[in-house]
Amino acid sequence: MARRKSKKKTYSQQVAGLATMGMPSPVQKVASSKWGSRLLLLLVPILLATGVITISFNGGMPSVFVNKERAAVVGQELKQNAMRAAETVRQEENNRWR
Repeated sequence: MARRKSKKKTYSQQVAGLATMGMPSPVQKVASSKWGSRLLLLLVPILLATGVITISFNGGMPSVFVNKERAAVVGQELKQNAMRAAETVRQEENNRWR
């Protein structure tokens, strides 16, 4: 017998739904989906810590800003780190088969 999927939203989906309340409906649907909410809760703190996005409060209302220059720098650093990691994996694979 097939199992029914639960319609109950997880805590992360509820938080993502609240966080995207003022955004367009398609963004809300993606952000409050099972995988979208997990990605949102993982990526937002990382983007805040790296300075790609900043949040400021004006009169009690939050404003979110995206620093495109910082995003380009972080993207380049990520690309370089990924290339280094791939090279390390290749070297370890070569050393393992010798």
